[in-house]
Amino acid sequence: MFESFIKAYGYYAVFLCACIEGEVAVLFAGVLCRQGLMSLQWVIFVAFLGTMMTEQVLYFVGRIYGMELINRYPKLKEKSQRVIEFLRKYDSAFIFGCRFVYGIRNVSPIMIGAANIPPLKYSALNIPAAFIWAVIVAGAGYAFADVMEKAKNNLQYVQYGALALLIVALVYFIYRKNQKRRRRKKKCD
Repeated sequence: MFESFIKAYGYYAVFLCACIEGEVAVLFAGVLCRQGLMSLQWVIFVAFLGTMMTEQVLYFVGRIYGMELINRYPKLKEKSQRVIEFLRKYDSAFIFGCRFVYGIRNVSPIMIGAANIPPLKYSALNIPAAFIWAVIVAGAGYAFADVMEKAKNNLQYVQYGALALLIVALVYFIYRKNQKRRRRKKKCD
């Protein structure tokens, strides 16, 4: 899927995917570089721009609207206080490292902005981290292109395994939800 999207739209697709959690797309772009279909330098540059610009914008969204959004949702407000305290204590390490943790990359800049980390400090850490991320991810695709090509041939087995895990997780989630509902019902009775 990513490979055909990137082949069809090239560097635009790499940029767009890097704006979101786009590790897989940037990896595949690295593979295409190894095959001579794209330039590794341009993939790194475009991935860097996409991730850096998105996170800079999200930081300012968090800085301007973050506390308003947090205060609007009581559960989020309760949890966010601990996160903000953590950010203020370990801000530099978190700013630099959050992009390397899959699943939190696009939420982190909003929370960092809401924690009122100074813009200059954020940018000074975010920009080099974005570049390092682009080099590592695109470089890994380039370096391991042969391995990834072989793995792609066995992708159907991975897809079946992922589907089975998804079904098990869904059944577990429904089970836990029903247990909580029963406990609440017993408390009310």
